[in-house]
Amino acid sequence: MDYPNRRRLKIIGHAHVSKDPAVIAALMPSGYAAEPERGFLIDVVGFDWNCPQHITPRFTEAEVRRTSQPLIDEIAVLRAHIAQLERAAS
Repeated sequence: MDYPNRRRLKIIGHAHVSKDPAVIAALMPSGYAAEPERGFLIDVVGFDWNCPQHITPRFTEAEVRRTSQPLIDEIAVLRAHIAQLERAAS
């Protein structure tokens, strides 16, 4: 899923389970401490990029902060300006 760009790759295939230690070892990341019992292999027969119409864009907190930071900064400047005007009026 690529929520910000509203893209999704659908992979179509047939899965089968392998308990072959050589296959399982080839699938495991090096240094990973888990003890695998089986591996799932998928024979891909097709793929499709889905229509983005119903994919809701989602963003990380960092992306939202980066986009909204200029507005937050502007609010701080405006509040300081209002406080300055209120001090001058009193």
